[in-house]
Amino acid sequence: MEHQNVTITRWTGLEAKLLRQSLRLTVTDFAALLGVNPRTVNKWEARCTRITPLPEMQSALDTALRHADADAAERFRELRDHEGAHRAPEPDAEQVHPHDVELAQLGDFIGEDMASRRAFLNLTLLTGAALVIPVRRWAASTPLTSLVPGKIGAEEIDGLERAVELFRHWDASGHGGLHRKAVVGQLHGVIDAIQHRRPASERRRLFTIAAELSQLVGWMTYDASLPASAQRYFLFALRACEQATDVELGAKIVGDMAQLSKSLGNYDDSLGLVRTALATLPRTANPLVRAELLGHEACTYARFGSEDATSTRRSVDAAMDAFDQMAPADHRAWNRYMDRAELDSLAASAYIQLALREGRSTSSATDAEHHAVNATLVRPANRVRSRLFDDVRLSKVRLAQREPEESTELADRALTRAMAISSPQAIHRLRVHSRTLTAGYGDLAVVRAFSARLSEHLHQSDQKVSDIHA
Repeated sequence: MEHQNVTITRWTGLEAKLLRQSLRLTVTDFAALLGVNPRTVNKWEARCTRITPLPEMQSALDTALRHADADAAERFRELRDHEGAHRAPEPDAEQVHPHDVELAQLGDFIGEDMASRRAFLNLTLLTGAALVIPVRRWAASTPLTSLVPGKIGAEEIDGLERAVELFRHWDASGHGGLHRKAVVGQLHGVIDAIQHRRPASERRRLFTIAAELSQLVGWMTYDASLPASAQRYFLFALRACEQATDVELGAKIVGDMAQLSKSLGNYDDSLGLVRTALATLPRTANPLVRAELLGHEACTYARFGSEDATSTRRSVDAAMDAFDQMAPADHRAWNRYMDRAELDSLAASAYIQLALREGRSTSSATDAEHHAVNATLVRPANRVRSRLFDDVRLSKVRLAQREPEESTELADRALTRAMAISSPQAIHRLRVHSRTLTAGYGDLAVVRAFSARLSEHLHQSDQKVSDIHA
């Protein structure tokens, strides 16, 4: 039963403690109800009114209170009234800036990630308002122009920026997942550095590094098949962009969040996120960011079906136009990968979805083939994982064109690439594609052989994981 008459405007650790007591739950059970680590609940209760949970935790506490039964809700009200009447003044209470609170809590989150194995934080995926509202908050706080962080000469910060570049090369090589904890550890160090007293210019520059690292960890975490944890890293990256006053990087991160939501089948969320980012970007903003966002918009429209085919094509054309306005200076460290191959891969993904619905001899299939082939031709050789996905994309094109033998050959080449890198998401895409091939052409020997080879690779991978944990 829900209780609309019990409302908390702002939760602190004290109200969280009173709610737990009202529900008569242990710390462990209360943490499980909210989807957090028990150490987080212990910290709330230890710091009481001096700590404010993160916005997503505020929502979780609201939900727990709404769903409390009548007796528990009444106990909560009485305990809160009693605390209010007897609470002594706290003249020496800490005056903590909300962003510093978030930094400390992020440090705890990262610490739990670093100390955990694969089952890190059984978090709930964010959808709807819980995902969109923080993005709208970022949009509302965004200045009309973005400030590009300057080179201010701090030697340690120079080193951190070089480290970010190294991590990006790791990720592009397809072995980023193996080094994820190293990147998480570096992010933890940056968070610690930000919390020390520094000049505003250095602090802003550190926030930019934190945003880039958190965005990179978000993708590495998603590639490790932990999408809910990845969302949290993206949300922190967005908050860091607020402090760095970097609108363009923030918009790019919202695009990443939209791409993740789309991959999880949450198409309404994806479209809402990308539209928010596009509306927030100034018209004079980086055309590469706009092109990428429009590409994600096209892919999402295509998922809605043939009724949105016109919108899909319009977004692809707009993405191409934005890309053509690019100047060399528009390539920054975090969007250097956004080249013609990446643009073609986005366009191909959008047209593939239309082609798979429409059939073999449609203009969508022709357009999908054009962009998919072009992506494979111009993709740099060192972007191993991207080349794998290029093969999967072109395999889907051949499947839409009812050419199962060639489709299977391309899928098999993608599997060979996957065997040489560490990317659970790549294997997941191959599994899904294999099921589609088998459903349509499972009687063909080449399809059966590919399916068997994939199954053998999965079996060997599972065995390695079992040996590690034994």
